[in-house]
Amino acid sequence: MRWRVQLPRPRMKLRLIIFDLFGTLIFQTSKIKREDFFIFYKSLGIKLEKKEDFEQLSKIFARAMKTSSNWQELSQKVIKETLGKEDKEKIEKLSQFLKENLIYEPFDDVREIIDLPQKKAILTDASRFLFSDLGFEKHFQIFTPKETKFLKPDKRAFLVVLNFFGIKPKDALMVGDEIERDLLPAKKLGMEVILIDRENEIENSPIRKISSLRELKNILI
Repeated sequence: MRWRVQLPRPRMKLRLIIFDLFGTLIFQTSKIKREDFFIFYKSLGIKLEKKEDFEQLSKIFARAMKTSSNWQELSQKVIKETLGKEDKEKIEKLSQFLKENLIYEPFDDVREIIDLPQKKAILTDASRFLFSDLGFEKHFQIFTPKETKFLKPDKRAFLVVLNFFGIKPKDALMVGDEIERDLLPAKKLGMEVILIDRENEIENSPIRKISSLRELKNILI
């Protein structure tokens, strides 16, 4: 009986690594519990009675976060869309509340990839002010919707990054935690792709998977 020898997968030879942001490089933390956020929203007069109300508020926040340049503008858009009018006092209260309680921190393993020899970029749908205090500009070229004019999974967002560096898709790697938004568009362009699944929640992934950024060194170096 012949045994088939499983050869080790060759290491990738790449010039550029593009990273997703949320869930890949950073996570959201808070000083207060999730339900306290909703209590505060209700105090502003935002209707939160049914499941649909919560879902609608989440969508409003997601849209506002992609198109706002600071906490004040974010709050202004949320208040106007939820209440149907602007209210300077409530905008100010919401802005201060979010600034104090929506906090983003890098995962511990981010430091493991800083010294990788490849060029490094971040491609995110989030506005820069949400993570501007984390110092990523020192190590990554950052691309938000302001720079790309497109949102993932639009392939044109990825092409903006590739064209900026003058690098072909076959020489680039996309690392992200969402298959549909981060990885499939990049793969269709001809890029290498790696799924980061920190909690090992995705079974039978069609895409090569890691659980920590520490594993990238073994793949790339």
